Amino acid sequence: MYLAGPTPRDAKISSWRPQALDILTSLGYDGVVFIPEAQDGQRRSDYDQQMTWELDAMRHSDVILFWIPAEKDTMPANTTRVELGLQIHSGKVILGIPAGAYKTRYIETLARQYNIATHNTLEATLKTACQRLGTGAQRAAAECLIPLDIWRTEHLQRWYQSQTSAGHILEDIPNIEWVLRVGPNKSFPLLLAIHVAMRVKGENRIKSNETVIIRPSVATVCAYCAGTTRAQDRFILVKEYRTPVINEQGFVFELPGGSSFKPGIDPLSLAMKELKEETGISISRERFRIVGEHQLAATLVASKALLLAVELDSSEIDDLAAKQGQMHGNRAETEQTYLYVKTRQQIIEENLVDYVTLGQISLIDCSR
Repeated sequence: MYLAGPTPRDAKISSWRPQALDILTSLGYDGVVFIPEAQDGQRRSDYDQQMTWELDAMRHSDVILFWIPAEKDTMPANTTRVELGLQIHSGKVILGIPAGAYKTRYIETLARQYNIATHNTLEATLKTACQRLGTGAQRAAAECLIPLDIWRTEHLQRWYQSQTSAGHILEDIPNIEWVLRVGPNKSFPLLLAIHVAMRVKGENRIKSNETVIIRPSVATVCAYCAGTTRAQDRFILVKEYRTPVINEQGFVFELPGGSSFKPGIDPLSLAMKELKEETGISISRERFRIVGEHQLAATLVASKALLLAVELDSSEIDDLAAKQGQMHGNRAETEQTYLYVKTRQQIIEENLVDYVTLGQISLIDCSR
């Protein structure tokens, strides 16, 4: 925990940080606390060294607690305001502003926009910080640079355990580039872009020029019906507008599927849910078979797709073909999908899908 906030300019003004430490003791907090002021109250002469220490301490902190009892003449909190701006996207900030603090309206408005917990007493602010940290997590060396809420996610752990089990060593996290948060109060870190420095096993070097994108793994369903020839095999696709798309249609065509930010969800249950949600098709569990699990884009994204297959009979696929173009999806999550039935030949000739989807479809061996 880092105690950010204004430090008195006048030695006659008492610092708020000793009181904060007393409150933390009463709350039973036994973790590390970074305090950016000297015990003797004297300012350090080496400004650059002090600034470097403070920024590094914030990098190592899971919570950055801002207590801003700003006063115009004695504690205007000029540097504190800059620090808050630097950390506003970090997901680490907990904010406390006492009533009557000097010029904090902008800060309070910003906090509401970013769903930052805000209190008007030091004790309440510290209590929220302790609750956020909970029991913490055992980490060492550069692992401490991964914020606690990110460290706890299944998708971060899956990537990291894959790296360490191969013998690679995390040397540094130069930056958390960005985090897409979803769910209640946008509290769950779904999509991560982390600049990492890894010591590569057997190569005697540190690779530090890449950013890894980490997201939860997905479950994908290939629902198909065997044709008279391989080219005439038919597949269920969903059409959906996704902003990264760069094709002639301006829409993505892909197999039904998705991920979830809810921990511990059964992949098969997820696949059934996504198939129903995106196409309207309900299939019993026993009809699904696992094809395999592979990484989607190994040079960029740390995520895998579990591919499941469901064979449909001709009457089922004919019925679905008659409903082609019907809209489905989850509008509450901005998902709007359309059902399509395409042959293997159409999928290739019409240039509908990306290489990932082509690869998934190629794994489906339709028995004849």
